[in-house]
Amino acid sequence: MSLSVCPSITNSCRFCTARCCRGLAVVLTIPEAKRMVAETGLKPEEFLEFSENIEGKKTPHYPLLVQQGGKVHEYFIILKRRQKKECIFLEEDLRCGVYPKRPAVCRLYPFELDGRAVKKGALCPAGFAREEGTEEVARRLGKDLLEHGKLARAWHAKFGSQAPDIRKLLEYFP
Repeated sequence: MSLSVCPSITNSCRFCTARCCRGLAVVLTIPEAKRMVAETGLKPEEFLEFSENIEGKKTPHYPLLVQQGGKVHEYFIILKRRQKKECIFLEEDLRCGVYPKRPAVCRLYPFELDGRAVKKGALCPAGFAREEGTEEVARRLGKDLLEHGKLARAWHAKFGSQAPDIRKLLEYFP
């Protein structure tokens, strides 16, 4: 399933032990999930899943809301994790198998969006400096989050009484 890594791209994480890839869930916006499906050529169910196990207050992503039996469930799109621990794209040599196509949160890490500003957020043991293009990645993520919110609200109006199915991702969001 892994895709070749572009040798001309410098990986800031190359001397890291991939703690973030092993411990954190990678939450995607809907536009980003659709782009990754198109760019990787993989089916959504091969590398994406909907998860209820994300703390909504700690992510800027608007959840897909499902109302069932008087209870509201929050679903987020995440990259699958092997053995519920590590990113499905983490290779044996600790490199990212989709590095040139990786999600914005991975491109920004250990920085994060704070409104429109990019700030150091994660406690990463690697010595990071902002890479060229960080601000552009943050701007694109900001736009994706706005579009994501619109799409999630439209999804809720149409499908909000049923749990989402990742195999229908491109039906839900053509």
